[in-house]
Amino acid sequence: MGPTVFVALADLLANPSARAALERQFPRIVVATERVRALDELTDLGASVDAVIVGVRERVDAALLDELPNLRVLGSVSVGTDHLDRPALDGRGVRVVTTPGVNAVSVAEHALAMILGLAKRIVPAHAAVLSGEDRAGLASPPVEVRGLRVGVLGAGATAGALVPLLKALGTEVLSWTRDPAKHPGLACADLATIFRRSDVVSVNLPLTPETRGLVGYDLLSALPRGAIVVNVARKEIVDRAGLARVLAERQDLRFAVDDFELAADGTVELVGERGLWSPHVAGVTVQALAAMQDAVATGVAEAMAG
Repeated sequence: MGPTVFVALADLLANPSARAALERQFPRIVVATERVRALDELTDLGASVDAVIVGVRERVDAALLDELPNLRVLGSVSVGTDHLDRPALDGRGVRVVTTPGVNAVSVAEHALAMILGLAKRIVPAHAAVLSGEDRAGLASPPVEVRGLRVGVLGAGATAGALVPLLKALGTEVLSWTRDPAKHPGLACADLATIFRRSDVVSVNLPLTPETRGLVGYDLLSALPRGAIVVNVARKEIVDRAGLARVLAERQDLRFAVDDFELAADGTVELVGERGLWSPHVAGVTVQALAAMQDAVATGVAEAMAG
């Protein structure tokens, strides 16, 4: 019958070019009836599955792989891989296809939008109009972005797309990366310097054992008065205990995060009116999502053929 691919994301098949790429290689395409049931349905298929396509909400671990003895290729419509057990996948010889860099511009634009949203007090200003308070409803006035000092954590594709946008607005940008020698054209500084001098910090790092909890109390408390921290990476990069402590001490700081379950995990309540939120949508604009779907479908098909 030929190889079978299981797709956890039904909307991928609505993309004509992604669907065509899969159909050329896989005589049988099985799509999850509901995303919340995707992994259960995948497990039921067991040994009949040769390839799988998931997203960031599907956790692929060793226990799941034990149920898929013939899996050869795994595609994830994502840049990050913290939802994938890479050692388990590598140990079973499963090829992994992701989309590094494909949605970099979308994420960079979202980071910039969040920076502007906090600097210009967009959300409280909107609320002030609706309440009828107008300017009296604003606890603090908006500020100009031009002339601000911005620290960018990371030197990957997203950070690379963000830096020119920031410079176009007249900001002064310093970057932090673990290996500045690999980026000779980048103005770099250590983390302590970045946080001590930056009016805005943008977090653009993958979640790894090294970056989990990287931004803690000492760094956050060193920020200048009125500073803004925007995190379009993963919320776990900012240490929760350190954040709570600095929020209790510093009423002037503002935070924006793009990630899942920010209300459910208490982040929204913790930060309160000083926060700006979005539900992990920075990298899934219409254009970026289509490009990511194409990249994964093509990559999975080619890996299967090869």
